[in-house]
Amino acid sequence: MKKAIAIGLLLVLAGCSGGTPSGQSPPTPGGGPSATAPTTSTQAPPGTSTPGTVQAVLPGDRYVALATALHRRGVAIWWEADLVKRWLDGPAAFQGAIARLGQLAAVPGTAGFKVSDEIGYGDGLTSVKQATDFLRQARTSLAQVAPGKQLLVDAVVPELGCLPWRGGNQQGCAQRVRLKYPAASAAAVEGYLRAHLIDRLDLSTGLLSPGTYASWGLTQQAAQTEIWNRVRAQGWEGLTTLQSRKALAAADGYQGDATQAATDTATYITTPVTAGAQAVDIWTWRQHYQGKVFSLLAPDLSTNALWTSLLAQRRIGVRLITHMTPSMMPTDLNAFGHECDLAAQVFTAVFVAAGTG
Repeated sequence: MKKAIAIGLLLVLAGCSGGTPSGQSPPTPGGGPSATAPTTSTQAPPGTSTPGTVQAVLPGDRYVALATALHRRGVAIWWEADLVKRWLDGPAAFQGAIARLGQLAAVPGTAGFKVSDEIGYGDGLTSVKQATDFLRQARTSLAQVAPGKQLLVDAVVPELGCLPWRGGNQQGCAQRVRLKYPAASAAAVEGYLRAHLIDRLDLSTGLLSPGTYASWGLTQQAAQTEIWNRVRAQGWEGLTTLQSRKALAAADGYQGDATQAATDTATYITTPVTAGAQAVDIWTWRQHYQGKVFSLLAPDLSTNALWTSLLAQRRIGVRLITHMTPSMMPTDLNAFGHECDLAAQVFTAVFVAAGTG
């Protein structure tokens, strides 16, 4: 945002509900305006209230303003916070973040919290015990300040991409990544699930390059199918609400043609959903990354082959999720509303930055 806005952290409880249950039905797929047609938002400006609503925090909280605008369009809200970093920073930092999330839990539409980005995979958690301790403390602390809200964890399990059940070189590949990322191994993640520490798991299968799979005699999509069938056979979908995840944004918007978009959709959406994934997390609406701005749509918000495919997936009932942060949203109110309208056409839920630093 061009203008710094002080974040108010006083909770106003009078008349406030606990938010929309996480099982709320999404709006009718395809019910929004065309992705390519200009729209004019009829919603109240960010940070304002409408009759019959109670603001959960003081006016001027841009994170709440974004979540509120999306919720008014039928989108479920997951607050996204790097609790691992706060936990590693020490008790004071961790409890400060927990307090913030407890306040955000009262924002209407809140389903829960994403507390970890790729747990055990280069995030500072270097052992299964350490990751388990973190998850237990996060779960216990959130249950105290936000009862009934769910805990979601991102995970990449690199050994899955190695296809170790095939034996030979694939077993060696898996062993190397298990040693490098012990807290992100398949056994570790299953342990977290069996201990009931994760309500929802966003799973990345650690796919290798198409060339690597070609040398093994199969395509990347075939490998993905084999992996998700293996995950289903392990019974993970019975231990958590299982979701898939994939980064499909690129600098200045998705760059693939219709053929590439069809391949990406089949590999990263259709295959996981067919194998039991309840939703697909697609990074990202717009985000600074490696010195560039990555997004799904072009800077002028013009449509592309992937967006067309995502719209089609939404229309057939696939639940899609993305990530949004207020610092990457326009300051003009009409432009702000238009972007929220566009996002709501495709995404049934959004990870909104929680402002925990």
